[in-house]
Order: sequence, then C-alpha cells, then structure tokens
Amino acid sequence: MFRDTLTVYRKEIKSILKDKTVLFMCVLLPFLFMFGEGKLMTAMGAGEENERQKTYDAYFINAPEDMKEGLLSIGFKDDSVDFDKCIEDIKNKNADMLVVFPENFKIAASETGDVSDIEVYFNSSNNDSLRIREQLSTYLDTLRPIVFTINANAEKTYDLGDEEYQAKNFIASMVPGLLLLTIVYGIMALAGNIIAGDKETGFLNTVLITPVSRTSVALGKALAVMTAAGISSISSFIGLSFLMKDFQKMMGEYAVSYAMSDYFFVFLAIICVTFALVGLILVISTLAKTARSAQTLTALPVMVLFFGSMLTSNASMEGVLTSFGFKHFLIPMWNATYLTKNILLSGFTMTEMLVTCGINIAFGVLCLMFVSYLFNQEKIVNE
Repeated sequence: MFRDTLTVYRKEIKSILKDKTVLFMCVLLPFLFMFGEGKLMTAMGAGEENERQKTYDAYFINAPEDMKEGLLSIGFKDDSVDFDKCIEDIKNKNADMLVVFPENFKIAASETGDVSDIEVYFNSSNNDSLRIREQLSTYLDTLRPIVFTINANAEKTYDLGDEEYQAKNFIASMVPGLLLLTIVYGIMALAGNIIAGDKETGFLNTVLITPVSRTSVALGKALAVMTAAGISSISSFIGLSFLMKDFQKMMGEYAVSYAMSDYFFVFLAIICVTFALVGLILVISTLAKTARSAQTLTALPVMVLFFGSMLTSNASMEGVLTSFGFKHFLIPMWNATYLTKNILLSGFTMTEMLVTCGINIAFGVLCLMFVSYLFNQEKIVNE
C-alpha cells in the first residue's frame, strides 16, 4: 500500500511541476501577495504623509496675521490674487480654493452678537479642492471659541493603555487572515481539481480499475496537495518577514518585535489549519461531479474561515469571543485563527497550542479517511 501511495504521489507531483500556473499559484503568489501588501501599506502611509505636506492652489484674502501661518501650514499659498479671476479658476479646476475673510474679522462673537463670516469658495468636483476644504475645516475648528478643554496638558499621559499591546493588536488583526488567504488561495484550485477534474475527464475511472488500491490513490493525491500547501505556507512566511519589516517602519517608535519562537508557533498553527482545510476541500472535490462545481464549493469553507479570522480581530466582538473561553480551541480551523491572534498578542498557552494542533490534525485525518471511504465506494466511478 505504501509503495502504491508513493507511486500516485509521484505522478501527481510531476503533474503539478509541469503546470506553470499551479507553480505560480502555490510558490510565487503567496510570497508576492504578502510582500506586495507590505509595500502597498507603506506607500499608502507615505501618501497620507505627503498629502499633509502638499501645497495646493489655494489662496486667501484679508487673512489676519495670526492665522496666516496656520493656513500656510495646511497647504495654502501666500500669493496675492484677484477675486474674480480666482473664482473663475476654481470653476475651471485651475485653482483649488479661495478663502475670503471680512476686513474686521473676529474669532469671538462681538457684544452685539454678530459673528464674522468667512467665505470659502471651492469646487466639489475637484478632489484637491475637497481635500484642502477638509483640512481647512479641521484647522478652523481648532480656532473657534473655547468653552472648555479636554486633556490639554501635553506633559501628562492620559491614555493608560499599553502602547506595545496596541501595536501588537494592529498586527494580530491582519496577519492571520492574510496568511490564510494567501496560502489557501494558491492551493484551492489544485485541491478542488485534483479529484473532481480527473472524475470529469474520465481519467479516474481508468485509475480505479487498476490493481492499485483506491485508498492508495486517495492518499497519494491528498499528500500531493498537502505538499503544495506546505510549499505555499513557506512562501507565504517568507513574504511575511518582509511584511513585518514594513509594519515596523509604519509604527515607528511603537514598533514591536517578535521572537523566532513566536514565528514558529504561528507557522505551526497555520500549517495545522491548512492540513485540516485541505482535507475538507478534498472531501468536497471527491463529492463534486465536475471540476467547476468543486471550485465553486471549495470557496465556501475558505470564505467562512476568512470571515472568522476577521471576527477575531473585531474589537466590538472581543467581549463575546472571550466569553467562550477554552471552547474556541475545540472548533477545527476556527481555533487556529484565534490561536494565531493570541500568539501575536503574546497571550497563549502551550495547552492551547497542543489542543489546536491536535484538533486540526485529527480533523484532517478524518477528512482523508472519508475521502478514502468514498474512493472505495463503487459510486465514485461515473456510470
């Protein structure tokens, strides 16, 4: 049986190696996705910073001396302009904004109850005009009459939360879902096709009437998919190393570091959940009549699992999830996403790790046994 399983395994691995699309999905795509995600987030952060430092085609008239510096700091130009021409330029999107202050401008209300009116001309169909309008609104809000202040003493620390925990929570809210998405997406089509595809083309009929036991065929195909999943996991974790570096740059002074043991435990948890998920996908592929239906159905458990990983990172759900206690770790696949978050938050126990890995491995083995059972049923052969 072992020799037959190895023969089928070799045949499937050769088939995978010959398919450049599968190689790209399993080997390169997980790394590129994680690597690209880090670069995209870094670029977005840099873009927001550049946006704050950008100078717009925005002008002011009659601005009080004590407000000019503030206007310049948010992107206005200290150039004299003609009112009518500037209005026309804003209409034609050649200018972004014009702010006209009254000659006797006052921030506070006068004794008569009259207030100064600032005229702000902008173009709502011009994105730059809308951006500078938002910054101007924020700036003017800080200058309105003050009734009272909150936390005004800059020398005091009012946020008593753990800054390191907040930084880790940011990472923990993203990494589990990204890892699962990149690993599983690369092998989803392969796992869905490896049995249903052979069934649809009629090749599986030929295989099942050979002297090779059906259990060996099932296990050989399953091991080939598991190998591809392992390669995808390694590729994804290499990409994760670059993603974490980008996270550290974004966080600056709030950057956190993880020990190699933390990465090992995350890898172990993800490998176990991948094993369980691939087992489930193989069951779906075996039950499906065609490759198309298999690919459609395999998306469902992946979506549920990814949604679950998003729930674990939702702050509003933290109280509900915590109330379940240790029961989280008894649910196959879900337990790994919950555990991964706890690892990244440095709040897990070895018991949780062992139970999570054990549950997922047991679930994966049961799925493979069920696939073997289906192979041994005569109904698997198309009539």
